[in-house]
Amino acid sequence: MNKVFLSGRITSDISRFGTDSKGGVSFTLVTSRPVIKDGQVVKGEDGYTETYDQFHTIKAFNGLGKSIANHKKKGDKLIVTGEIRYSRNEKDGRTYYNTEIVADEIEFL
Repeated sequence: MNKVFLSGRITSDISRFGTDSKGGVSFTLVTSRPVIKDGQVVKGEDGYTETYDQFHTIKAFNGLGKSIANHKKKGDKLIVTGEIRYSRNEKDGRTYYNTEIVADEIEFL
């Protein structure tokens, strides 16, 4: 089974690709978890909890993509359910590897 659940904030402008009937959207979602050392949550000099952030490329197609493009923007919170997809591209003799999440469901928070 290939299923992923992510909760985070949109960190990039939502970009459209393809045509209206066969296209989708792409954006970056950041997920955060607290840094824990010796069983304790680490706080910075400013008193805030330090976090470990990961950035995920999300793609959503058809109606789901349109809904995101029309109703969400950078900074908004989402819960994304989808699958992990890996791809490999070659350009100028170099190989590039990509990881992205293809959304099945998105819940607005």
